[in-house]
Amino acid sequence: MNGPLRLLRLVFAPTTVRGAEHVRALRGPVVIVANHASHADTMIVATALPAAVRRRLVVAAAADYFFSNRLTSFVSRLFVGAIPVARDKVNRSTLELCHRLLGEGWSLLLYPEGGRSHDGTIGEFKPGAAWIARRAGVPVLPVLLDGTFDVLPKGRSLPTRHRVTVSFGEPLSVADGEDARSFNRRIESAVRDLSS
Repeated sequence: MNGPLRLLRLVFAPTTVRGAEHVRALRGPVVIVANHASHADTMIVATALPAAVRRRLVVAAAADYFFSNRLTSFVSRLFVGAIPVARDKVNRSTLELCHRLLGEGWSLLLYPEGGRSHDGTIGEFKPGAAWIARRAGVPVLPVLLDGTFDVLPKGRSLPTRHRVTVSFGEPLSVADGEDARSFNRRIESAVRDLSS
């Protein structure tokens, strides 16, 4: 499926990748945390990752949107390796599933805003990604996507061509004694700081 996604990216979202050295230095599973402005985001992140990470990537997708019926559930699992996650809360079954997948060597892509931006700006991060990474003892890779809102904003069904930049930051690890809320604030700041 990587070939068709790369072709779509080439046509609709010619992409510049910054900070690729941070991804190449990864050893083992990681929670990838990105801002969310478009349905094009997952395609952009996945195709910017090295093959070794991409092959072991699971995408956390909104259960109420992508898993609302059998067809969308099937397509979400098949094309992006998605798992259902509740947007409004972190529940025990989601935590257990994510913890198990990370323990099996899978990396996890999460959008902690809980939904796509309405205007392209970054919203407040919910702490689920920080809780999951903290519990699993894996680092968080901050990612900033710039330009994807112009490719396919919320409410539009057909993409338009626009240049995109993917910026990978240095992986973050939870500090000794740091709680998930504090870690979440650091993660959000790291993603925002990638715009400068």
